[in-house]
Amino acid sequence: MQRAVDIIVPVYNEEACVDEFVDRVTAVGLREALIFVDNASTDLTVQRIEHHADIRLVRHDRNAGYGASIRDGIAASDAAAIVIIDADLEYPPESIPDLLAALDRHPVVYGSRFLGDGQPDMSWIRRCGNGLISGVFNILFRQATTDLYTGMKALRRDALDSLTLRRDGFEHVAEMGVQLAQAGHRIHEIPVRYAPRASGVSKMRHLRETVTYVWYIVTAWLRFRVARRT
Repeated sequence: MQRAVDIIVPVYNEEACVDEFVDRVTAVGLREALIFVDNASTDLTVQRIEHHADIRLVRHDRNAGYGASIRDGIAASDAAAIVIIDADLEYPPESIPDLLAALDRHPVVYGSRFLGDGQPDMSWIRRCGNGLISGVFNILFRQATTDLYTGMKALRRDALDSLTLRRDGFEHVAEMGVQLAQAGHRIHEIPVRYAPRASGVSKMRHLRETVTYVWYIVTAWLRFRVARRT
């Protein structure tokens, strides 16, 4: 019998967060949906996950990248819908039911840190970078996102099946957004609370990734325009 939802959780050296993350997902009744994808962690992340014997785990023998982790998580799932969320607790697991509720009405739902009351606690560099990426994406692909960079999203299986994801790194986020837009999907957003990580180290290099994202979005749009004319 097909599962209703799987939750794909890419991890790399997140031993300090895993137990609390699992506890909070368990509290919203979705423990059995978890699929961790470990990207060759060098700390005790794998041991902490394996401590929870009933949770699925996909392991990489080398650091293959964030995008590769998401792809392998999708490949390990046959659920009607998937949720993608980071394990570092910057995005609240308690908002997963809200994503799934919105998914009943929309094929793609992103959790936005910039909707709702107040602004997220993040550096001006990250805030400006996200605004630039989302703005360029919106103009070129006729969307209205506020948080293309988000690490929390949900997709129906039919939306997933319209994608051909290849990017291994963090540029996977831009690739997914572009391909969703090209397939005719409108990205719906709901507000999610954001809390900067309390432990561990961010794996992203935000200035470099911003340049990479914008370059990918612009070149993808140019290729798309050329393809439509031929």
